[in-house]
Amino acid sequence: MSITELIEELKGLSSAALRNEYIKNGASDKVLGLKFTYLQYYKKEIGKNHEYALRLWDTQIPELQILATMLTSKKHFSVQLIEEWNKDIDFYLLSDAFIGNVLTPYNGSLALANKWIYSDDEYTLRHAYSIIFMLAKENGFMKDEAFSKYLKKIEEDIQTAPNRAKETMLYSILNIGRRSRRLNEEAIAVMERLGQVNIEHGTTGSVTPDVMAILKIVKKTGGYIFYAPGDMV
Repeated sequence: MSITELIEELKGLSSAALRNEYIKNGASDKVLGLKFTYLQYYKKEIGKNHEYALRLWDTQIPELQILATMLTSKKHFSVQLIEEWNKDIDFYLLSDAFIGNVLTPYNGSLALANKWIYSDDEYTLRHAYSIIFMLAKENGFMKDEAFSKYLKKIEEDIQTAPNRAKETMLYSILNIGRRSRRLNEEAIAVMERLGQVNIEHGTTGSVTPDVMAILKIVKKTGGYIFYAPGDMV
Protein backbone atom coordinates (compact mmCIF):
# COMPACT_ATOMS: atom_id res chain seq x y z
CA MET A 1 0.00 0.00 0.00
CA SER A 2 1.37 3.41 -0.92
CA ILE A 3 1.57 6.16 1.68
CA THR A 4 -1.07 8.15 -0.20
CA GLU A 5 -3.42 5.15 -0.22
CA LEU A 6 -2.83 4.58 3.49
CA ILE A 7 -3.59 8.21 4.32
CA GLU A 8 -6.86 8.09 2.39
CA GLU A 9 -7.84 4.86 4.12
CA LEU A 10 -7.06 6.30 7.54
CA LYS A 11 -9.02 9.47 6.80
CA GLY A 12 -12.06 7.25 6.41
CA LEU A 13 -11.55 6.01 9.96
CA SER A 14 -10.92 9.40 11.50
CA SER A 15 -13.18 11.25 13.91
CA ALA A 16 -13.70 15.02 13.72
CA ALA A 17 -14.42 15.14 17.46
CA LEU A 18 -11.26 13.25 18.29
CA ARG A 19 -9.26 15.43 15.91
CA ASN A 20 -10.49 18.54 17.70
CA GLU A 21 -9.64 16.94 21.04
CA TYR A 22 -6.10 16.21 19.89
CA ILE A 23 -5.65 19.77 18.62
CA LYS A 24 -6.86 21.14 21.97
CA ASN A 25 -4.10 19.11 23.59
CA GLY A 26 -1.27 20.29 21.38
CA ALA A 27 -1.46 18.38 18.09
CA SER A 28 -0.85 20.20 14.80
CA ASP A 29 -3.68 20.67 12.33
CA LYS A 30 -2.24 17.77 10.33
CA VAL A 31 -3.59 15.33 12.90
CA LEU A 32 -6.32 13.01 11.56
CA GLY A 33 -8.22 12.07 14.71
CA LEU A 34 -7.60 8.32 14.86
CA LYS A 35 -8.10 5.94 17.74
CA PHE A 36 -4.96 4.12 18.86
CA THR A 37 -6.60 0.74 18.21
CA TYR A 38 -6.64 1.49 14.47
CA LEU A 39 -2.88 2.09 14.52
CA GLN A 40 -2.40 -1.22 16.33
CA TYR A 41 -4.29 -2.94 13.52
CA TYR A 42 -2.09 -1.41 10.81
CA LYS A 43 1.00 -2.28 12.80
CA LYS A 44 0.04 -5.95 12.50
CA GLU A 45 -1.06 -5.66 8.88
CA ILE A 46 2.08 -3.90 7.64
CA GLY A 47 4.66 -5.53 9.93
CA LYS A 48 8.18 -4.31 10.62
CA ASN A 49 9.37 -2.14 7.75
CA HIS A 50 11.96 0.53 8.48
CA GLU A 51 11.94 2.18 5.05
CA TYR A 52 8.17 2.46 5.15
CA ALA A 53 8.43 3.88 8.67
CA LEU A 54 10.77 6.61 7.45
CA ARG A 55 8.29 7.58 4.75
CA LEU A 56 5.45 7.63 7.27
CA TRP A 57 7.46 9.92 9.53
CA ASP A 58 8.13 12.35 6.69
CA THR A 59 4.38 12.98 6.27
CA GLN A 60 4.46 14.95 9.56
CA ILE A 61 1.00 13.52 10.34
CA PRO A 62 1.10 12.63 14.05
CA GLU A 63 -0.78 9.32 13.76
CA LEU A 64 1.43 8.17 10.88
CA GLN A 65 4.48 9.13 12.93
CA ILE A 66 3.15 7.09 15.83
CA LEU A 67 2.73 4.17 13.42
CA ALA A 68 6.30 4.76 12.21
CA THR A 69 7.63 4.18 15.74
CA MET A 70 5.78 0.86 15.74
CA LEU A 71 7.12 -0.32 12.38
CA THR A 72 10.81 0.39 12.89
CA SER A 73 13.06 -1.76 15.08
CA LYS A 74 16.03 -1.48 17.40
CA LYS A 75 18.57 -2.59 14.80
CA HIS A 76 17.84 0.54 12.76
CA PHE A 77 18.19 3.03 15.61
CA SER A 78 21.03 5.55 15.49
CA VAL A 79 21.78 8.78 17.31
CA GLN A 80 21.13 10.69 14.08
CA LEU A 81 17.70 9.13 13.52
CA ILE A 82 16.62 9.58 17.13
CA GLU A 83 17.79 13.20 17.21
CA GLU A 84 15.93 13.94 13.96
CA TRP A 85 12.70 12.35 15.15
CA ASN A 86 12.97 13.97 18.55
CA LYS A 87 13.09 17.46 16.97
CA ASP A 88 9.79 16.84 15.15
CA ILE A 89 7.75 15.90 18.21
CA ASP A 90 5.27 18.41 19.62
CA PHE A 91 2.32 16.21 20.65
CA TYR A 92 2.10 14.15 23.83
CA LEU A 93 0.72 10.96 22.24
CA LEU A 94 3.51 10.94 19.66
CA SER A 95 5.96 11.60 22.48
CA ASP A 96 4.59 8.60 24.40
CA ALA A 97 5.00 6.36 21.34
CA PHE A 98 8.54 7.64 20.78
CA ILE A 99 9.42 6.95 24.41
CA GLY A 100 7.95 3.46 24.42
CA ASN A 101 8.96 2.22 20.99
CA VAL A 102 12.26 4.01 20.37
CA LEU A 103 13.90 5.40 23.50
CA THR A 104 13.12 2.45 25.79
CA PRO A 105 14.85 -0.22 23.68
CA TYR A 106 17.72 2.03 22.52
CA ASN A 107 21.02 1.08 24.15
CA GLY A 108 22.48 4.58 24.04
CA SER A 109 19.59 6.28 25.81
CA LEU A 110 21.56 7.40 28.89
CA ALA A 111 24.00 9.43 26.78
CA LEU A 112 21.03 11.14 25.12
CA ALA A 113 19.44 11.90 28.49
CA ASN A 114 22.64 13.45 29.81
CA LYS A 115 22.69 15.73 26.77
CA TRP A 116 18.98 16.52 26.62
CA ILE A 117 18.50 17.48 30.30
CA TYR A 118 20.08 20.84 29.44
CA SER A 119 17.56 21.57 26.67
CA ASP A 120 14.86 24.24 26.89
CA ASP A 121 12.64 22.40 24.42
CA GLU A 122 9.55 20.94 26.08
CA TYR A 123 9.59 17.51 24.47
CA THR A 124 13.36 17.10 24.37
CA LEU A 125 13.40 17.68 28.12
CA ARG A 126 10.40 15.38 28.53
CA HIS A 127 12.26 12.66 26.68
CA ALA A 128 15.43 13.18 28.71
CA TYR A 129 13.63 12.54 31.96
CA SER A 130 11.57 9.71 30.53
CA ILE A 131 14.91 7.94 30.07
CA ILE A 132 15.93 8.79 33.64
CA PHE A 133 12.72 7.47 35.18
CA MET A 134 12.97 4.26 33.13
CA LEU A 135 16.56 3.70 34.18
CA ALA A 136 15.69 4.45 37.79
CA LYS A 137 13.12 1.67 37.69
CA GLU A 138 14.94 -0.92 35.59
CA ASN A 139 18.72 -0.48 35.93
CA GLY A 140 20.10 -2.10 39.06
CA PHE A 141 23.74 -1.36 38.28
CA MET A 142 23.83 2.42 38.42
CA LYS A 143 25.09 3.95 41.65
CA ASP A 144 22.93 6.02 43.96
CA GLU A 145 25.32 8.93 43.41
CA ALA A 146 24.32 9.16 39.76
CA PHE A 147 20.65 9.49 40.66
CA SER A 148 21.40 11.95 43.45
CA LYS A 149 22.78 14.28 40.77
CA TYR A 150 19.59 13.93 38.73
CA LEU A 151 17.50 14.76 41.80
CA LYS A 152 19.53 17.93 42.30
CA LYS A 153 19.09 18.92 38.64
CA ILE A 154 15.34 18.29 38.78
CA GLU A 155 14.98 20.35 41.94
CA GLU A 156 16.78 23.25 40.27
CA ASP A 157 14.72 23.16 37.09
CA ILE A 158 11.26 21.64 37.56
CA GLN A 159 9.24 24.64 38.68
CA THR A 160 10.22 26.65 35.61
CA ALA A 161 10.34 23.72 33.16
CA PRO A 162 7.85 23.43 30.26
CA ASN A 163 4.62 21.68 31.21
CA ARG A 164 5.06 18.26 29.56
CA ALA A 165 8.64 18.04 30.81
CA LYS A 166 7.47 18.53 34.40
CA GLU A 167 5.52 15.31 34.10
CA THR A 168 8.52 13.06 33.46
CA MET A 169 10.67 15.03 35.89
CA LEU A 170 8.13 14.28 38.61
CA TYR A 171 8.02 10.60 37.65
CA SER A 172 11.82 10.59 37.79
CA ILE A 173 11.72 11.80 41.40
CA LEU A 174 9.20 9.05 42.12
CA ASN A 175 11.20 6.20 40.60
CA ILE A 176 14.52 7.44 41.97
CA GLY A 177 12.92 7.54 45.41
CA ARG A 178 11.82 3.93 45.04
CA ARG A 179 15.30 2.57 44.32
CA SER A 180 16.85 2.51 47.80
CA ARG A 181 16.46 3.82 51.34
CA ARG A 182 19.05 6.55 50.77
CA LEU A 183 17.47 7.79 47.56
CA ASN A 184 14.02 7.61 49.12
CA GLU A 185 15.11 10.01 51.84
CA GLU A 186 16.70 12.33 49.29
CA ALA A 187 13.60 12.29 47.08
CA ILE A 188 11.29 13.03 50.02
CA ALA A 189 13.51 15.96 51.01
CA VAL A 190 13.37 17.29 47.44
CA MET A 191 9.57 17.09 47.40
CA GLU A 192 9.37 18.85 50.76
CA ARG A 193 11.45 21.73 49.42
CA LEU A 194 9.58 21.89 46.12
CA GLY A 195 6.07 21.88 47.52
CA GLN A 196 3.30 21.76 44.92
CA VAL A 197 4.31 20.99 41.33
CA ASN A 198 1.50 21.93 38.95
CA ILE A 199 1.06 20.07 35.67
CA GLU A 200 -1.65 20.96 33.15
CA HIS A 201 -3.11 17.79 31.62
CA GLY A 202 -5.62 19.52 29.38
CA THR A 203 -8.59 17.28 28.61
CA THR A 204 -6.54 14.08 28.49
CA GLY A 205 -7.92 12.69 31.74
CA SER A 206 -4.43 12.23 33.19
CA VAL A 207 -3.84 12.96 36.87
CA THR A 208 -0.65 14.13 38.58
CA PRO A 209 0.44 11.42 41.04
CA ASP A 210 0.88 12.22 44.73
CA VAL A 211 4.61 11.60 44.67
CA MET A 212 5.17 12.47 48.32
CA ALA A 213 2.48 10.07 49.51
CA ILE A 214 3.87 7.22 47.40
CA LEU A 215 7.44 7.85 48.56
CA LYS A 216 6.33 7.76 52.19
CA ILE A 217 4.52 4.45 51.64
CA VAL A 218 7.70 3.03 50.08
CA LYS A 219 9.67 4.22 53.11
CA LYS A 220 7.15 2.76 55.56
CA THR A 221 6.98 -0.64 53.87
CA GLY A 222 10.61 -0.86 52.77
CA GLY A 223 9.35 -1.52 49.26
CA TYR A 224 12.49 -0.49 47.43
CA ILE A 225 13.21 -1.70 43.89
CA PHE A 226 16.95 -2.16 44.48
CA TYR A 227 18.64 -2.65 47.82
CA ALA A 228 22.26 -2.61 46.69
CA PRO A 229 23.07 -0.71 43.49
CA GLY A 230 26.09 -2.11 41.70
CA ASP A 231 29.30 -0.63 40.48
CA MET A 232 28.35 0.75 37.08
CA VAL A 233 27.66 4.47 36.63
